[in-house]
Amino acid sequence: MRLDWIEDLLAVMDSGSLSRAAEKRFSTQPAFSRRIRAIEEHIGVELLDRTRKPVQIKASLFDQRQRMQELAAGLRQLTLDLKRQDRTSQNRIIIASQHAITTAMAPNLVDRLSDREDLSIRLRSANRNECLVLLMTRQADLILIYESDADRLAADESFLERCPMGREQLLPVYATQRLPQLNEAYALGELPIIAYPSDVFFGTLLETEIFPQLPARSFLKRKAETALTPAALQLAVAGVGIAWVPRSLALGEIERGSLTDLSGTLPTRDLSMTALRLTTPKSPAEERLWRTVTVLSPDGTRDDAIPSRTSARSSTGTEQ
Repeated sequence: MRLDWIEDLLAVMDSGSLSRAAEKRFSTQPAFSRRIRAIEEHIGVELLDRTRKPVQIKASLFDQRQRMQELAAGLRQLTLDLKRQDRTSQNRIIIASQHAITTAMAPNLVDRLSDREDLSIRLRSANRNECLVLLMTRQADLILIYESDADRLAADESFLERCPMGREQLLPVYATQRLPQLNEAYALGELPIIAYPSDVFFGTLLETEIFPQLPARSFLKRKAETALTPAALQLAVAGVGIAWVPRSLALGEIERGSLTDLSGTLPTRDLSMTALRLTTPKSPAEERLWRTVTVLSPDGTRDDAIPSRTSARSSTGTEQ
């Protein structure tokens, strides 16, 4: 029995209908029905009662539900373990980081790690919750995330080992050439902004820690919304609205004069970049990676540690 077949059957039992199960499995209903028939033909047992309308799931299938769930979980874990062993044997490391960190900070870190260790490093970009899922399912060996002082990552600390990687500031920025228009809009009671979805880290941060500090929420005019900080930055450059982005991401545009830092008049928020790994047994390559990360952290900085954008220009690190 293949894992995808088991997951198809579990989807039917969980949703209670072929149409909803097809949606859950990202398939059309006719194609999904053909897949279920193929499973029945392979094992020689009818699993659905098609004499009834709508089609009913037979009790014999429900009786095996828990066993199938356990089998599916075991097969998924086996797949992950085999991939992890393959990575270990080849000194391959996977680092997952939030989108803005991937753009602004992770390349420097990966470059230094590649220089120091005989490692093959894969960098994945995701939002904060997805980074945690990748770590907890062992699809990533290390994650780099941003946290505010009021919103640390919600996870069982006993499973995680933390290493602080530096501080960052979330800044409001806007197109320099469009500042007169911005002042006119504000005088008319409008503050055009680039918003983030409420289910991503920066969206929650703006709603709970930035917007309450503004004079009146009625001023806010959401001109655009994006889940990606690099996209928000470019929308700000185009003059669409004010974007709150990590300083390290905006620093280049600020220095070129295309963006103006509005933190003198609008609220900001301090962030910290954190490296996280699971407190499970590690391969030698993973231990070398973590030792290098701790050396590069502010608490263990040496003269040859990774150059942050603070020392290179005047600030720090970045996400979503």
